[in-house]
Amino acid sequence: MKVLIDDDSGRVDFGPRPTTISALSAIPEPRAERPQRRRLPLERRTFRVRAIVLGPGANEDDGDIHLIIADPADRSVTMIAEVPDSACALGGSHGAAYAAARRVLDRIAPGTEVELEGVAFWDRKHGQSGMAPNGIELHPVLKVTPVEKPGGDTAAASRRAATSADTSNVRVWLNLRSRVYHCRGSRYFGRTTRGEYLTQADARRRGGRPSGGNPCR
Repeated sequence: MKVLIDDDSGRVDFGPRPTTISALSAIPEPRAERPQRRRLPLERRTFRVRAIVLGPGANEDDGDIHLIIADPADRSVTMIAEVPDSACALGGSHGAAYAAARRVLDRIAPGTEVELEGVAFWDRKHGQSGMAPNGIELHPVLKVTPVEKPGGDTAAASRRAATSADTSNVRVWLNLRSRVYHCRGSRYFGRTTRGEYLTQADARRRGGRPSGGNPCR
């Protein structure tokens, strides 16, 4: 389901419906259990929301980019959005969309406002950071577009994007157990029991998050 190669993928309406994170978070949880390889009605819809990218959420082992996003009108209202690894979408028709969305995310910094399109998904609640109270997610995300702001906001966003792009090839050490990556010169760079040297962009694509929340420069 999460890469749109399930039995109901042909029934998904890919025309994005404008809404808000607050509105999605207020939808009552479904009472019925999801049939195997089938979708509940809301999971056959695509939504478009404005969102503030707060940063990565819990580590995932499947290669997805796992985001915590907030409603720009009320940043206390958050939910999860995930962009699959395009390599996991073999046999589907959305691999190029996932790859394009991941490239956009590689260029933006936490705090950036974006317009995001994705298919609804009811996830099982197990203490995920940033999860909506009803368990709804946008998974998979199909498109990410940075929101341009007039005046100084646009310039600031451009500077953040440039900084993020400039540091995408910085070499980091990814702890394969915790999925936390460490910068050159830091205490754990190259020193955890299980780890791998990667570029910062590749570490993020593998679901990594920077130690202490600060990207490597």
